[in-house]
Amino acid sequence: MRSDIVDFLVKLLCKSCFGRTAQPTTVGLCLPKKVSLDTGHARATYLNTNNDFLPLTAKMEGLGKKEESVATVETDAAAASAMISVTDLTSYMYCPRLLFQQKVLGYEEKLNPAMVLGGIRHKFYDLTNKYEEALVVHLPETSREIILEAYSKSYQNLLRHVVASHSNSLALFDIAPEEVVAKLQPIAAAEAGERAENVYSFAAKSSVFGKELWQMLSPKILSELKVKSPMLRLKGTVDRVEIHPNTILPIELKTGKMPSDGVWPSHRVQAAAYMMLLQEKFNTAVTKAVVRYLDHNSSKTVVLNPYMELEVKELTEKVVRLLQGNTEPKPCGRVNCNCTR
Repeated sequence: MRSDIVDFLVKLLCKSCFGRTAQPTTVGLCLPKKVSLDTGHARATYLNTNNDFLPLTAKMEGLGKKEESVATVETDAAAASAMISVTDLTSYMYCPRLLFQQKVLGYEEKLNPAMVLGGIRHKFYDLTNKYEEALVVHLPETSREIILEAYSKSYQNLLRHVVASHSNSLALFDIAPEEVVAKLQPIAAAEAGERAENVYSFAAKSSVFGKELWQMLSPKILSELKVKSPMLRLKGTVDRVEIHPNTILPIELKTGKMPSDGVWPSHRVQAAAYMMLLQEKFNTAVTKAVVRYLDHNSSKTVVLNPYMELEVKELTEKVVRLLQGNTEPKPCGRVNCNCTR
């Protein structure tokens, strides 16, 4: 009985997520026919392929809103073009010259394995958020173990799907899809475990299931949340946001080295900027953020203060001036930086 329930939920989500017509892939999961097996050559491309997943997007907040007018869209586009990305701030901290070369001179960053793996990870997190509602509303009134198994199997299939959609890019570096699935499996398992426990705990406490559970669920976990502010002149995408009844908690997911104390300066600035953007978006105080170092299974808290806000605003002004000017900065002197090419 337990296996039947889990299999039903996984099949239901595959149909909801990937559509009715599909094609087989080399890593064991069907793909919608519209999805290219190579989603692009830059992170920006990886993060903007959502048209292939329209059935998922329709389930998200905003369903039923009136279609925006052409004039509104053009106004929003103009406002967005006047803003800089939060990642531009951290890029400036690393090397102003390299940022100038990429943004003003149009130099393209060469695709590398880290970019491909980063794109896969971000797309996975994006899709976990986009169809969680379909999973939650069909959960039976059952045990923690069955809910965890349903999440785990669904997320394992989702990870395989995302890896398959990047197979051409992986082939450029002779990376086998199975190798990537194995490498990212712990991340998928952790995400499944955290979301399953959140759903089970709330359901057990509130005695609600189905649509009512999804509507009442707290905290709601959002991934790849886009935020922007013409006033701050900033825009960006937060890796993860937890919506609690009285507070909002942004979480940045990082790979690589972790400092022995606190977080890296660029991560502090990024967290501060996202707190400021979320405060404006939700019109509520956002005073804490978490930087989660995935490779070390460690989370560190960043508390927003006036000095951080000032640092973000000053960096924003410097980046805006740099990108609006025509003077290329001097080389940064870093051994591994490509700014002297």
